[in-house]
Amino acid sequence: MSLRILIVKQEGHAREGLRSILSSEGHAVTVAGDIWEGFARVALEPFDLLLLDDDVRPDRDEAMIVVDLLSFARRTHPGTCGIVISSFEENVARYRRERGVLAVLEKPVEISRLRSELEALTSHQP
Repeated sequence: MSLRILIVKQEGHAREGLRSILSSEGHAVTVAGDIWEGFARVALEPFDLLLLDDDVRPDRDEAMIVVDLLSFARRTHPGTCGIVISSFEENVARYRRERGVLAVLEKPVEISRLRSELEALTSHQP
């Protein structure tokens, strides 16, 4: 089953690499280069999954901003889930407790692990 995925990641090369991989597997993928562009995309259309890099935070003191985007998306589309990509070990446990977060992946992202999470998600959809 195909998912509508929003990738929110600053690094262009990595963002486009993820888009290419996920698109080639049949998913409808939209990208955003920063958190504010992510909010704009979510306001325009619903997504099944947000793939959120926590490096898109404009200020490291705002540790929960990526899950704030997920919360915003879930207000209009409650089925939206998120996968957080993080290189900050101190935030992993907090992200896992957030409603709608399926997984926290460490950088660099292991594509096989990402595929496993996507398979688990699609197997639970009607």
